[in-house]
Amino acid sequence: MTVLASVDDYLPDAGALDRALLPLGFVLAFCAQHGLLSQTFLQLRGEQLSSVRLQEGPVTALFAVHGGTLYVSDFSPRGLQFLQNYLPRLPEDFADLFGEDCYGIKDDWSNYQRLANVMIRHLLGQPKRPSFWKSIQSKLGGLWR
Repeated sequence: MTVLASVDDYLPDAGALDRALLPLGFVLAFCAQHGLLSQTFLQLRGEQLSSVRLQEGPVTALFAVHGGTLYVSDFSPRGLQFLQNYLPRLPEDFADLFGEDCYGIKDDWSNYQRLANVMIRHLLGQPKRPSFWKSIQSKLGGLWR
């Protein structure tokens, strides 16, 4: 199986296994929440996935049970594409979002949501802002109604 990322990648900076689980554990939960996992993964980890859907327990529990490693085969084609683009950014986003002691944050769903808000922009792309011309057209159109 081809390894995509591992808890070992974060262990030197985190200093402890439970802390090193955080970035990729949050990413795996995000992938579960957004339908980016493979059918094989869904069948293998169905019981743990229900906790993710209900946002119960530690966010990293699914990643820990899965052995702290993400494999290419764990993800759908869309999920794999997202991760190949996003994983190089993850350490920087994680540190920017949670600060100097980013590995000391609580393993909870409120912190997960903060990172999920960043990841969703990478998954879906930045929202398109209406052009200046469209804005003028819209305002003018409102005058004629």
